[in-house]
Amino acid sequence: VVLAGRPQETISSTVRPHCVGVAGSELAQHNKQCRMQLSSLLTSPLLLALPVAFLAGRWSAANKLPPPIKLGRVEPDVVRHLYSPPAAHGVVSIPSVVRDARGAVHNLMIGSFRFNVLETRAGVARSGDVHRSDQLDFVFKGRVSVTTREGGVDVTRNYGAGDFLVIPAFVPHIFRFLNETVMAEWWSGPFEARYYRPYRAEVDGSLQRARGATQLRE
Repeated sequence: VVLAGRPQETISSTVRPHCVGVAGSELAQHNKQCRMQLSSLLTSPLLLALPVAFLAGRWSAANKLPPPIKLGRVEPDVVRHLYSPPAAHGVVSIPSVVRDARGAVHNLMIGSFRFNVLETRAGVARSGDVHRSDQLDFVFKGRVSVTTREGGVDVTRNYGAGDFLVIPAFVPHIFRFLNETVMAEWWSGPFEARYYRPYRAEVDGSLQRARGATQLRE
């Protein structure tokens, strides 16, 4: 991820915000906070010198699991498909890197602001869950297809480099990576997730296939 030397106005001009499943008036309410968080992320010295961060960054204790998710606004057809992830889901040291056959997830923090940078190979899937807080994503490189469950229907949209999207709380989502992709993700509140079975089954299958392909190459 190389952003050094890019003036902030140039960065801002490349950002195309989109809030899935949300009307224009609601999107306007999101924009101020989202843009402030995005500006903080994109202009952070930590992100501009990512390799150095893992050597010199401040390590914190493992994250504590938040309380159980509250289902207030979840659509009825979604609730019956939700289930709890493994107890250690989301509990990581910061900074750290988690690698598997799909690529790598860099777990980072600026002050008290936690975010992830994902490097992902083409042809695999991630997520397959819902969050209690809004999820915000920015694509640095590549192209990703994002499917969300909205009003009982699967809705798919594609995003590329420079695109910024918001997935509202309690909306199930899955990311399918169309080519090698680098993107950032963070949340408007504490990280908390429940798996959404129809999407998570695909994510788990994608990981198994990626592992098999890696073993064949080796």
